[in-house]
Amino acid sequence: MKAIPMLKLAPLAAAAMLTAGAHAATDVYSQPQNGTYANTSAVYNVGPADPGFTWSLDQDEEVWAYFSPTPGISFNRIAWYGSNTDGNFAVDLFAASCFSCGVNQVQTGGTFASNLLPNTGPFSQAQVHKTLLAGAIYAYYIDLVSPVTLGASSAYAISVVNNYSAMPFLWAGSATGSGTYVQYVVGQAIVLPAPGNLAFTLINTSAVPEASAFWMMLLGAGAVWGSARSLRARCSRP
Repeated sequence: MKAIPMLKLAPLAAAAMLTAGAHAATDVYSQPQNGTYANTSAVYNVGPADPGFTWSLDQDEEVWAYFSPTPGISFNRIAWYGSNTDGNFAVDLFAASCFSCGVNQVQTGGTFASNLLPNTGPFSQAQVHKTLLAGAIYAYYIDLVSPVTLGASSAYAISVVNNYSAMPFLWAGSATGSGTYVQYVVGQAIVLPAPGNLAFTLINTSAVPEASAFWMMLLGAGAVWGSARSLRARCSRP
């Protein structure tokens, strides 16, 4: 079998490197968790008489992160952070023309009337990816069936609600955000502002790498090519 010259292998290796590194996950908006709990966002599931997501108890509570992202960002993964929980999750995203405008509590079955997300939910524990971070904070995420691009709305709200039987979801706080989030407590039957921020991240898992990463790959390919030429020259000496 005829050997392929090393000089010809280098461009092939460079092409393979560029193809393999053509996409990378990118955080397009993030309110990083700060190691604390901000508030409960959970509906108690008491069994057959109350299967959850029905707002039957005074301690049931739902909260929304209120934020203003850069228009035009696109994402296909949503991550949120908080306590260890059991039960299913419901996730909602909508444009808010004013504080709490468009807020609607999770409906029976874990659905929302104004959800911009393509996945209808609710999401079972098997569908939600869960990882323990430092301390007692867990990271959760879901992948969307298709990307979502946010328009020119001045603000958006995102809600994550746990349908629990033993462990309610305590949403982690963040030092980043608008400084105010939205809360609804069944016993008060009113939407109220709360000081602070809730931790979550919008992620694009198919983003093209930045120009600096692209040129670093080219430099790496150049180094491989140069080494191949030097080795070939030494091997061809008498």
